[in-house]
Amino acid sequence: MEVLLELAKNLLPLLAFIGVGYFFKRRFRINPSVISTPLVFALIPVLVVYNVSEADTSKIVLIPILAFLVSLAMNLPALLAKKTIAKQEDINLLKSSFTFFNVLFFGLPVVSALFGREASSVLICVYLGTAVYGDIIGYFQVAKTKLSTKDALKEILKVPFIYIFIAAIIIKIWGVKIPEEAAPIMDALAWVVSSLGMMIVGVHLSDVDLKKVPVPYFGKLLGLRTLSAILLSLLIIGGEYLIWENLQTDDYLILALLPFLPVASNISLFASFLETEEERFSLLVFLSIILSFVLVPAVAQFFPS
Repeated sequence: MEVLLELAKNLLPLLAFIGVGYFFKRRFRINPSVISTPLVFALIPVLVVYNVSEADTSKIVLIPILAFLVSLAMNLPALLAKKTIAKQEDINLLKSSFTFFNVLFFGLPVVSALFGREASSVLICVYLGTAVYGDIIGYFQVAKTKLSTKDALKEILKVPFIYIFIAAIIIKIWGVKIPEEAAPIMDALAWVVSSLGMMIVGVHLSDVDLKKVPVPYFGKLLGLRTLSAILLSLLIIGGEYLIWENLQTDDYLILALLPFLPVASNISLFASFLETEEERFSLLVFLSIILSFVLVPAVAQFFPS
């Protein structure tokens, strides 16, 4: 019960910020870039660099690799969905909805509630792995639908995450120590990042006609995504645990949360890039968040206190 209360305290405000984003878009017609630009170019880079500098060196290598492999493997169930229950969807958006996990915005408050603030550095390592796939390979796949291979590669060079990743690793290699006094500031920054991330979802959701939601269809799609992520995570992360066991127990538990995290909100941005089904995929993001609000507390009950 204590775990549930802690999760509720951390997660319910996020749900409220979806409503804030929805209201601001309806009332003031704000552009999503007003929120996404400071997130992508300022707040997330600072948070990533700080947490990478705090993380154990061995974890920076192994955890991102495991998370990347899970994201990469999720292309397989996406292809299965395309052939069966989602024949009408764009294959690149479908792949993105299966392979992109909302590790940062949704995962930070969850991990803080379950494992404490110090575990944020482990979650950032998970984020690095999923972002390498989503922001580089995934973005390239989507860009290729409109651009030549050469131009798509040029577009990748514009992705801020590449430079954030390089800067974080360089700072870690140099052994730069960030003052302990920065910890409370980083805690507040993590909360702001999660809140603004949920606001983006609300902004995109404001254009969706909720009365026409095909609930059974989205239920099948999210069900296949979740079950596939659980199975593939067991094979990849569980396989590493059984063969090498190079991480600590909490690290494996944080990785085990990956299949239950919602679809990353940047799928809405990709849909906008393709100029197709923006509302549909924004709705998918929102419904996956609702599902995660149910699944994450349920799974957390089995974690050791």
